Amino acid sequence: MPFHQIHPNPAYDPGFRLDLDGRARFLHEGFTVDIQVRPATVEDMPPFLREVPPYAVMMIGTVTMEGVVLCEVAEGANERESARMREALEAVLPRAVELARRTVVGMAMRIEEIDRERNPAAG
Repeated sequence: MPFHQIHPNPAYDPGFRLDLDGRARFLHEGFTVDIQVRPATVEDMPPFLREVPPYAVMMIGTVTMEGVVLCEVAEGANERESARMREALEAVLPRAVELARRTVVGMAMRIEEIDRERNPAAG
């Protein structure tokens, strides 16, 4: 999947880059997806793992529109394995966009329902 990175330094290479805070921003299917990579914690691990593997990170994708956070999705990766980091990004971007779309549809339906309940004659 080709990436369209818009922050930081998008033209440096065909992969992707993070800033010093572990952040990046991508344009995916018309949506701006903010990426944050942070060290994984024990809470991020499946129940059968009681410790965090070396170099484990969580890649979190967030879509915000008009100041409203529509979604946040996460994927585990290993910061020392570039292929795994790329796989995580390839998983996070489309999942974030799909969840953002579903959230907006759900919100619109709920608003219509509220409007119908408040004004039955208009529905």
